[in-house]
Amino acid sequence: MSGRALLGGFAGLVASAWLFGYLASEVVEGETGVDDEVARSLHAHASPGWTDVFTAITWLGNLVALAVVLAAAAIVLARRRWYADLQFLLLAALGTKALTEVFKWSFQRERPFFPDPLASESTYSFPSGHASMSLAVYGSLAVIVARRLEQTWQRVAVLGGTAVLVALIGFSRLYLGVHFLSDVVAGYALAIAWMLLCALALNLRWRQTSRYLASTKQ
Repeated sequence: MSGRALLGGFAGLVASAWLFGYLASEVVEGETGVDDEVARSLHAHASPGWTDVFTAITWLGNLVALAVVLAAAAIVLARRRWYADLQFLLLAALGTKALTEVFKWSFQRERPFFPDPLASESTYSFPSGHASMSLAVYGSLAVIVARRLEQTWQRVAVLGGTAVLVALIGFSRLYLGVHFLSDVVAGYALAIAWMLLCALALNLRWRQTSRYLASTKQ
């Protein structure tokens, strides 16, 4: 990772951490007017057809589905002996899951309520686990794959396609009425911050290890 990339990663870490903190403070202070408006508007315009579509999409961010994807990817990376990529993937996914659960129980925000709900969840709302975990798992895999592609258009296609998938999963949570807008955005911010922290920390460790190995050969 070049110096410019390190600087960009650190800037992204600070920005995403700030965004999460800002949204958390809004939730604590009860400044949730936009959240309520978006939730009511989406629920009012729901239709059976789109409900089926987004119910299917939201399953892609389900913990079971993500666990299967994570396990399959870990096996492939381990067999190819891509241990650095495996370490990044596992740290990003498991760390994001742990942080999401900690914050859910810390804020204990109730989910949107509708007399005629399209879906229901029993856990707390802030931040969205589907948003954070889908970005951590699919996003990490996209970065790993994109780094190994030679053509720019291929990297753009992988990263762009993953971004669309993760965005659709987040929107499905809003459409189904099980999360507020700030829950989803905070989930994304949390995952990005943690992924960047992992990438920066691992890169620093790899640099130190390389320098140590180089010095022992002299």
